[in-house]
Amino acid sequence: MDTATTQDRTAASLEVVSSSALLAGPPYKEASTLRQAPAVVLDMLLHLLVGLIVAASAGADPLVFFLALVAGYVVASFVHRVLLRRWWGVTVGGGLFGLRWIEAGTGRRPTLRRLAGVWLGGSLVTVLAVLTGG
Repeated sequence: MDTATTQDRTAASLEVVSSSALLAGPPYKEASTLRQAPAVVLDMLLHLLVGLIVAASAGADPLVFFLALVAGYVVASFVHRVLLRRWWGVTVGGGLFGLRWIEAGTGRRPTLRRLAGVWLGGSLVTVLAVLTGG
């Protein structure tokens, strides 16, 4: 396998690393699940809070409330996990737990396109899991 192919494949993967690992330089060690999980839960609670605020202002009709809740959550999730992560280099949860997303091969921040693709893929998997019950 030639070097260019190996570098392209390595650069295409994303890793969650601790902020201190970035200072140490490559090879980057992926952060443990015990550090990632609380950051993800915090981020999801933040998105839910935004969704609840939007839903509360939408009205008393249960269908309107539900649709506003879902729309608020989705928009908050996209803005936070894609746009703000690209701008800040980290989500709120990731920042509080000292985590960063990087391109594995380069150590740089992921591109907007890459972040949007990961967000969309995760969203589709979540919707499928909810619809199929598992």
